[in-house]
Amino acid sequence: MHRPVVRKPDGKRRGRGFSLAELREAGLTPVQARKLGIAVDRRRKSLHPENVDTLRKIAAEQPAAEKAERKEKVVKLEEIKGVGPKKARQLSEAGVKTANDLLRADLREVSEKSGISLRVLEKLRGEAERLVRE
Repeated sequence: MHRPVVRKPDGKRRGRGFSLAELREAGLTPVQARKLGIAVDRRRKSLHPENVDTLRKIAAEQPAAEKAERKEKVVKLEEIKGVGPKKARQLSEAGVKTANDLLRADLREVSEKSGISLRVLEKLRGEAERLVRE
């Protein structure tokens, strides 16, 4: 857990967490900070430049962690309500292998290639969206 430096009249000490002002100045939200293992103290109001520099260094060292968080959940076609083996095969032949592919695909093009109506594909896309968000 990363902790800030807090100034006191008799010197400096390690603080309980970075202030919201320091996080904002470093370009981080409290949620992002907690995911990066940075302590946040909502009671503190001060803004110390050395703490902002520390936050920027921590954030710059951890880009891989952010990318890992953005990684979306992969859902198989068969998990979508309304997709059985036959529809899964038709979609697969049209180039749609997962629910994520269905979300990104042009439905008109998939409809032409698979023979599944546009209306059904729109319903399946809605179900896929729900599953991916869970």
